[in-house]
Amino acid sequence: MANILVVDDEADMRMALGSVLTRSGHRIEQASDGQAALNRIDKGNIDLVLLDIRLPGMDGVQILRKIREKRDDLPVIMVTGYGSVESAVEVMKLGASQYLSKPFSNKELVDTVMSVLKSHGAAPAEPSPAPREAPAPQAASGKSEEAEGPKIVWEWVAGLAAVGVGVLAMAYFLGGPDSFPVSYQHPVSVVWKGDHVWTADWFNQTVQEHRLQGASLETLRSVHLPDSHITGLAVTDDILFVTDSWKKVIQRRRLDGGLTLVDSVKSPGPNPTGLYWDGRYLWSMDSQTQRFYQHDLDRDLTVIASFRSPGKTPAAVFKDDQFFWSADADTRIVYQHRLDNQLRVVAKYTLPALDMGREALSGFTWKERDIWIARDGLPRLFRYKLGDFKKYPVLD
Repeated sequence: MANILVVDDEADMRMALGSVLTRSGHRIEQASDGQAALNRIDKGNIDLVLLDIRLPGMDGVQILRKIREKRDDLPVIMVTGYGSVESAVEVMKLGASQYLSKPFSNKELVDTVMSVLKSHGAAPAEPSPAPREAPAPQAASGKSEEAEGPKIVWEWVAGLAAVGVGVLAMAYFLGGPDSFPVSYQHPVSVVWKGDHVWTADWFNQTVQEHRLQGASLETLRSVHLPDSHITGLAVTDDILFVTDSWKKVIQRRRLDGGLTLVDSVKSPGPNPTGLYWDGRYLWSMDSQTQRFYQHDLDRDLTVIASFRSPGKTPAAVFKDDQFFWSADADTRIVYQHRLDNQLRVVAKYTLPALDMGREALSGFTWKERDIWIARDGLPRLFRYKLGDFKKYPVLD
């Protein structure tokens, strides 16, 4: 894990870059101009600087010169202007460690950061979600899991295998026999339509469609949506809704081979984290406002109601004939709500398997009597029964 200073005058870009790098296991600090960046570097404890070349006042080239006067050893990745070869050559001559040319993908960003950190002797972090508010149990002693990330869990499992119980430990960690491997590492959203399940990978910027075939998921298609940061999906009879936390929009896409973009509507909150279609209304959620939004299906996706989320990082919701359900990403708690005008919480549910590891809950839905869950950083979808969870009633 590295301490990375993101320097950009656009708050949205700082937030977008910070979101990807945080989910990849790093700590992020921000600066909106050159002087603020230099002041922060002077305080120390910065491992890498991600520096935009186009800044008001003191531009990125000037800032890079001043950084090199102070810290010749500090890695600096320059974000250059839209493929400008001249800019790239100039900043490399001035001592930039590497450069990224806009536009770039999530993967390019993370791979470049990891490569630069490695070349400067820092151990790169493995992609993983942001730490929970309360650490997982196994981080309480020995090396902290915050420092080592999911690697500790896998080394522990490998050690158990050497004494003959690794298979059982692995099965428990991955959710037992009701877990279904997928070919991507960062699933977000789980949406069923008939016997097809839709997910997305925020890191690879792809939408995935699978079909359940016995004990496996057959991949029907994988569609790349470049320059996106997908955090939620919803599927109607003819439209795929996609929420993008970078662009802060909800997109309508046709259910054709390429998922053709129809239009986009600004999301009601600044950090949209999920979508759900209940057969009549579209629901969205936002981790910054910590609210659920109920949308009419008109052209503007008009918000007709909003409700406070009981969790700080709402990841998914579901509605049946009796209850409304929500799931929190960081605590991995599932909440059961009354279908009243406030969506009052009547119970919360926890599951021991979800307390293992740091991987956030990134997808949740019901299919008949089964609960399906995705976790960011684990290449599987998980199937549980409500009886697997421990219920805690909430009194009015």
